[in-house]
Amino acid sequence: MKKIIAVLAVVASVGVYAQNQTMDHSAHQNMGNTTHQEINHSAHSKRGGMMMDQVNNLTPEQQEEFNELHSKHRVDMQRSMLNIKEINLEIQRELTAEKPNEDNINRLIDEKAKLQADNQKEMLKFKVGMKEKFGIEMMGKMMNGDKNCNIMGKRGSKGMKGRA
Repeated sequence: MKKIIAVLAVVASVGVYAQNQTMDHSAHQNMGNTTHQEINHSAHSKRGGMMMDQVNNLTPEQQEEFNELHSKHRVDMQRSMLNIKEINLEIQRELTAEKPNEDNINRLIDEKAKLQADNQKEMLKFKVGMKEKFGIEMMGKMMNGDKNCNIMGKRGSKGMKGRA
């Protein structure tokens, strides 16, 4: 019983993680074929607008290339997140079965963990590539440990402590 509760806790925390990852890209979901200047970047301006200022400083050709690379990266990440959600559903199906198969649940958890690790590696690779190719630091303040970064809101790294 303890193992099932532990697995449920992991599944719930991963679901929250996946939802947060999906929400991070929600500002770009309807980007389509619009030009960079036509996009409302309010989600980025709340984060200081640093990245978008850097993109605006690129030549139009560089902006187009950046937008194409960013769009492809976003689609790849969304596809991977859908795979993770499918695995979560399989885990939930297994957990709600009359007789859950612990080996199958463990296999699914391992598969999901690998996908999540691959996502992190791809995200880092993309960020490093954008810095090398265009000089754009995506989420640079957060990555460099800037304590004045607004990315995490007023609570900062304290998490839920002090929440009203």
